[in-house]
Amino acid sequence: MLKTELLIAWRYIKSKRKEKVISAIAAFSLVGIALGVATLIVVTSVMNGFRKEFTERVVGFNGHIAMHPTTYVVEYNNIARDITKMKEVVSAVPMIEQQALLSNQKTVRGSLVCGISAADLSQKKLIANNIITGQLEHFNQEDAIVLGDALAKRARINLGDEVIVIVPKMDETGIGVVPRKKTFRLVATFASGMHEYDSSVSYIPLDTAQKLFKMKDYVTSISVFAKNPMEINALKNTLNHKYANKFVLTDWQSSNSSFMKAVEIERNVMFLILTLITLVASFNIISCMIMLVKDKEKDIAILRTIGLTRNSITKIFFTVGASIGVSGTLIGTLLGLLFSMNIQKIQHALDAAFNTKVFSPEVYFLTNLPSLVRPIDVLVTVIVSLLLSCLATLYPARKASKLNPTEILRYA
Repeated sequence: MLKTELLIAWRYIKSKRKEKVISAIAAFSLVGIALGVATLIVVTSVMNGFRKEFTERVVGFNGHIAMHPTTYVVEYNNIARDITKMKEVVSAVPMIEQQALLSNQKTVRGSLVCGISAADLSQKKLIANNIITGQLEHFNQEDAIVLGDALAKRARINLGDEVIVIVPKMDETGIGVVPRKKTFRLVATFASGMHEYDSSVSYIPLDTAQKLFKMKDYVTSISVFAKNPMEINALKNTLNHKYANKFVLTDWQSSNSSFMKAVEIERNVMFLILTLITLVASFNIISCMIMLVKDKEKDIAILRTIGLTRNSITKIFFTVGASIGVSGTLIGTLLGLLFSMNIQKIQHALDAAFNTKVFSPEVYFLTNLPSLVRPIDVLVTVIVSLLLSCLATLYPARKASKLNPTEILRYA
């Protein structure tokens, strides 16, 4: 019986080509479902990519936990060494972060000047793996400075040029009060992919920073990098207990909680809104199936008279309608995955075609459109699409099974 039902359903699917109106509605329904599924997959992938890139890049600069000392004299090297020995910790990096002005006799730019040791800077993969010009090996020199690529271009500073760092503090001399400053030489530039950092951050050796900012035996923070960033609370509680009253601790989740919540809310809202595309396409399936049932009333009456049950009629028309939803879902899933996996190539192609930046780094936080395809999101999208398609098919299929063959044949 099942073979018979499937055979009849297949004949009805092929015969729809003869009914131009029904065929057109079915085609629009299939395209609508495919577009809805593809759009949902692309949007969720981009949202996941934003979350992943933001987390990795922000944490790559600031660490998972920032420990700010409450006293001016801290044995930061010993503390950092002890923290690194903890099994939950990858590394602990002592740093000095201060605002200053950069000048090359041509322009003056503000910058967040970070004092860090050469060994720790080489361990920062976000910097070490994204060097554009120069080499980090020269950072061990006392007058070395590393700039973000965008900052160097804006300040018109080239590799090997002298850079004057002017500190917003004054020194008293025999001729009066003068600003504190020191001349450095640019040894490398980096491009992390985050315009906000690439256009404002600079690095100098930690010893030099302590002398420049007059912070002998003192750092402004110790950045702790954990092995598991998502389970940071346990490590934070341990550090709070171990170094009570010596540090004020902030973690990356609490520091960026507003942004992370906004991304999550936007992702969920976009999912609901774009699901309406699939829902509208599902209503088209209802229209298509009702017209098909009306057109096939005589066939239904004959099938009922030769012994097919109501359940069999329901299965036949359910199969016809569900085929539209399944086909549209499969096509949409394939299109969505292809688009999501090649979204950066598409972005670069559009940039080249229109000779502009579709994803401008001056406007957006990241310089490239990120994408991360999660199987669970694709699965949820497919299930939602199939569920809506099947629910839309169920009503006309049940209506077809309830037709009275006697009345139809009497007035045929």
